[in-house]
Amino acid sequence: MGLLNGAAESEPVDLLASALTAQLRSTVMEGLSDPIMRKIAFSLSQRMRSPVQLLSCVNAVISHEAALSALPDVMLAGIADLAPLHGRIIIAAEGELIGTVVDAMFGATTSDFVTRHDLSAMEIRIGKQMIELTLDGITDVLASFTPLNWKIVQYETAVNMLAIADKKDWMISTTGIFETSLGIGSMRVIIPYAALEPFEIRINSQTWLIGSALVDHRWTATMAHLTATTLVDIAFDIARLPLPLGTVRRLAIGQILPLTLLPYAVASSTGLDLFHADYGQADGAVCCRPIAGPSDLFLSRAQRPLEKPMEPRPAHKVVGDPRQAMRSVVDLVRVDLTVALGKTVMTVGALSDLKVGALIRLDQPIEAPLALSISGRPLGQGEIVTTGNGRYGLKVIDLTGSVEDMA
Repeated sequence: MGLLNGAAESEPVDLLASALTAQLRSTVMEGLSDPIMRKIAFSLSQRMRSPVQLLSCVNAVISHEAALSALPDVMLAGIADLAPLHGRIIIAAEGELIGTVVDAMFGATTSDFVTRHDLSAMEIRIGKQMIELTLDGITDVLASFTPLNWKIVQYETAVNMLAIADKKDWMISTTGIFETSLGIGSMRVIIPYAALEPFEIRINSQTWLIGSALVDHRWTATMAHLTATTLVDIAFDIARLPLPLGTVRRLAIGQILPLTLLPYAVASSTGLDLFHADYGQADGAVCCRPIAGPSDLFLSRAQRPLEKPMEPRPAHKVVGDPRQAMRSVVDLVRVDLTVALGKTVMTVGALSDLKVGALIRLDQPIEAPLALSISGRPLGQGEIVTTGNGRYGLKVIDLTGSVEDMA
């Protein structure tokens, strides 16, 4: 990676001016969807007298428009009012799943591979029963938090008739993939995430109970104390660059490294990436909010986003001092340069309870330079600048003793 001329025209980038953070509520359905879908599979097997198994369950927080556009072309959907909650819920049965259930009920032994364009009268009748069973499963699981009396008020086979909220509203979309003896199909549940606030409040206020006969209370008290008092240092990286050590050796104040900003901040601790976060400012402080990912809030190290590694320079035969030859080889060794938006400290308990959309205040003043580090060691400070053509660069404005140690 080459260095840009420090004297070239560049402008500081206000990282916080245009950052917009989605105000997402913790997706309660992620914890409830699996038992709901398993209950649906059991009910379908029992009522339809056809074996139905849950293969997988997928959750997503997406826009209302995206949730509807993801529905299959051939399906039957039921709409129920969420009274006393605000909003309406969509339960959609894929045409392929309805067809395989109907075929199995009537003794078919092979699936029909003809492309499906619509549903027969029999399939619509059975599809309505499948949707009602799904709604019963949802209300049964949620009944432990509050009694509900939801009923299907409308059935539709056309997606354009399913508008239940403003296009900008966020939806929780839960998809269960089911396998029958004749094929595979899906059931989808789409609900406004704002409607689940009462359940979130009730869940957070309840104590998770473990059988008292099996609990060592001293161990529980010890773990509770450790959870409440053990502190975790968390850094929020907004750029990561794998650099040859030789490039790091040649860094100087005023030089600019080209870089690509990550689309989000990556929260990490002791080399482990924890979650993604939007970033911005609130009340004069740099802040972050965890965002919903494709799966869990917490990430595995395998999902760590990095800049594309640079190709190493070809090795050249060096004649002369063998120490100089070894140094030329060492200069090709890559190290990770990270740019941190800021840091925070929280207890293990607070980290465990962290929810999507929670506001996290960092220790970084808004106008302060960003911290740079090499493989976890402090390197110096820098600022993000524009270098023209919509590209960004990292301008080095201060260096610590780490570079001298490498020389």
